[in-house]
Amino acid sequence: MDAAYLTHAVTAGLPARVDSPAGLVRRRLNDKLPPHLPTAPAPTAPGTPGRRLLVECTECGAPGPPEALPDGLCRPCRQAPRQATAAPVEPAVERNIQAHVKALRDGLRLP
Repeated sequence: MDAAYLTHAVTAGLPARVDSPAGLVRRRLNDKLPPHLPTAPAPTAPGTPGRRLLVECTECGAPGPPEALPDGLCRPCRQAPRQATAAPVEPAVERNIQAHVKALRDGLRLP
């Protein structure tokens, strides 16, 4: 936080008359500046387990720790042979674009 930011935060939207400058500054500092974020996470109470991250297999959705799911796959899905699921590629079809656009425009016209 630099001086220009602090000055702008305190002076933005000043009232026409200030009865107590010290009170105004105190109120502005409390109301306008965001709170400081903690630099370290809050320590957990002794005896409580820490947070554990679980992820799912991308194939079957089985949950597990990230170490058990390299490349996003569980062991059974990694060992199973992958089947080609790609559809056969069809040749491109010639289209009359002008006729297609005309049909779309005719469909949008009001009766």
